[in-house]
Amino acid sequence: MPLRHLASRARYRTQQYAKGIRPRVSSEEAATVRGLLTPAELALFLGMQRRDQRHSLDLYRALAAEGAPSTSLVAALVHDVAKEELRDWQRILFVLLEAARPGLGRPLEVEAGPAWRTGLWRLRHHARLSAERLAAAGSATRVIEIVDAHTGPPPADDAEVARFIEWDSQT
Repeated sequence: MPLRHLASRARYRTQQYAKGIRPRVSSEEAATVRGLLTPAELALFLGMQRRDQRHSLDLYRALAAEGAPSTSLVAALVHDVAKEELRDWQRILFVLLEAARPGLGRPLEVEAGPAWRTGLWRLRHHARLSAERLAAAGSATRVIEIVDAHTGPPPADDAEVARFIEWDSQT
């Protein structure tokens, strides 16, 4: 991976972390969330850490400004619901391992076991885990599809998902 790309990713991750230190959700944003999500989706959103709520709202705002479909807007708000139990150190370790070499941490990741290893596993699989939670909550099929795909490569045959992935990586 070129050094320039690594530096860019490091800068992005540093800024992302700094934004999450004291995240805030305004009363207007809270009203938007309540108006857009079902009660079950809202419960999942409210269970997220404030930093993830802030990221989700930033993604929502970027997609809304582009006139994205409502399915993308709902997906933006709930795409990271499976991250609610993760700690900062787990996220940092995951990012550092991925920055050093994509997939470097895979041998350390386990679904069940010590918290540091399960945290890495949950981060690797959070898109699928979030989609499963949304399916159990009765979310729309298209929202579940977007969330499930949001950590993969942008698909050539689905402009909505491709745009979602692009914006998610920038917010």
